[in-house]
Formats: sequence, C-alpha cells, structure tokens
Amino acid sequence: MINVKILTNEKIDESLHKFAVVAAKHGEDWVLVRHKSRTTWEIPGGHIEAGETPLDAAKRELFEETGAVDFDIKEITSYAVDVDGTVTYGKLFFADVRAFGDIPEDSEIAEKACFPALSAELAYPEIQPALYTAVQWWLNLQSSSNEMWDVLDENRVSTGRLHRRGDFLKKGDYHLVVLVLLENSKGEFLITKRAPNKGYGNMWETTGGSAIAGDSSLTAALREVKEETGFDVRAEDGKLVHSWQGSEVFVDVWHFICDLDPAMAVLQAGETCDIKYATEDEIEALYQEGKFVAGSYNELKRAIEKRNK
Repeated sequence: MINVKILTNEKIDESLHKFAVVAAKHGEDWVLVRHKSRTTWEIPGGHIEAGETPLDAAKRELFEETGAVDFDIKEITSYAVDVDGTVTYGKLFFADVRAFGDIPEDSEIAEKACFPALSAELAYPEIQPALYTAVQWWLNLQSSSNEMWDVLDENRVSTGRLHRRGDFLKKGDYHLVVLVLLENSKGEFLITKRAPNKGYGNMWETTGGSAIAGDSSLTAALREVKEETGFDVRAEDGKLVHSWQGSEVFVDVWHFICDLDPAMAVLQAGETCDIKYATEDEIEALYQEGKFVAGSYNELKRAIEKRNK
C-alpha cells in the first residue's frame, strides 16, 4: 500500500529529506524524462546526496536528467511517501526552464520530452500524479498571489484574519471558493480555457475561483463571472446548488440560467484565453481526453444530477 501526503502545513527537518523532485515547464509544456531501464515517463528528480541541500540536489538532478542550463527554480513543499508503514520524505520544486543543453553522457536518463500534461505512461503511478497535482495547486496560488482572503475556521466562521493567496494556509485555516455553472436555455454550459501561465494551464473548466476579503458567496460568484468572461449576470438568475468542506476550503457551487453570447465575452489576460458553450457530451469528451479540469468536471456532474432530480 502506497500513500502520498503533501506536507504544506508541516515543518520537516531538512536532514530527513531523501529525494528532490523538480516539476519543470518549458514554455507551456511539462518536461518529463525516461530512464534508460524503463519505457515509462517521470518527473525529473532523484536522491539527495551527502552534503547536499534539497535545493542543491534539485538543481543538479534537473541538469543531469534534462540538460537544463537556464532556469528559475522555486521550492514548493515537502511530501511524504508511506509504503506499507515505511515513510520517506522528499522536497518538491518547480522550475521554469528557458534553455537546455545536452543531457550528460553518463546520465541514467535516455531522453527527455515535453508534454502538455502528465503522461498516462508513468513510472511510479501511485506517487507522481499526487506531486503533479500539488504543483498545479501551487501554480494556481501564484496567479494574483497578493490577493487577500478572509480566513475562516472549521465551522465556516470568520476569524477576522486575512491570508495572502500566494502562501499556503496554516493548519486549521480555511477559505471560501466558488464554482459557477452558466447554463443557457439549450442546456449547454459556458466553459473557459485557463491561461497557459496558471495551474492547469490550457485546460477547460467552468467559471470559479477564491472569494476575496469582504466577499460573500454570491458576490464572489458574480465577480468571478465578470473577471473571467466579462459578463454581468443577475443574482436572481442563480441559486446555490451544492456546498462542501475540504481540507482547506469551503466550496459553494452556483448554477445560473442565462443566455450569453461567447462572441461578446471579454477575457481577462492571465486568467482565461478562450470561451465557448459545450454540451454535457462534449464536456465529457474533453475530460476523457485530459483537457478538462477534474474538480470542475466533478462539480458540474453533481450540479447536473441535482438539476435533474
């Protein structure tokens, strides 16, 4: 049994880290590598050597496995892998690679390649998707990183404190997220494509985002629609259809019935780069192709179920 835990709220002694893993992007694509002894793909990374810091190891592994020679690298978080009760710690990094040289001849890596998303043919399939998801979440936090959120407690009561979006929340703190389903009179849903620089870049989703300081759930929903599409929707055309509590979030799902013209949309740079209406079947196809954000897809399915009851 293998279990992966992302340790955003725990401080781990540097000496306990055994691995450094670097999720790297080149342009809009993810850089994956293939070991000489395998046919599958993996995120660059490896063992931290004696005397190395996790950051030193991350830089070395990125060069040795991909040939990256010009890049920016940032630490994201620690993680733990529990294999049948034996726990190993690693450090996760993100790198923006501008230029590659040759992979060193003595490298254990046979080749590197760029993918629009994580390959389906993975080495360590129980581990790498969890790390990839953590990186995508972190990238999403970095967009509008100075945005301020109201901090809620576990009962959804305001603590009176504010939190900066670009930082990880402290253990026991929560914030509000809204998802907005915009359905027209034909039963089609308005979906947007995320900007390439964001987490889950170039993937389709329904509208949504984090409530900012002072927002109610409804005002957050209306604001997110305006920011991501340019449309003003009427509060009376929407209703709250579902709410749930996650490890750090309260999520409210709103459903609006309104006929909007995608040709009249005003897309915000850095947020969305395309917009269209899609049927349930078309959204299902995008999801199966790995082109639709899973969380958004799941909430859409739940909302449809509630609508059809």
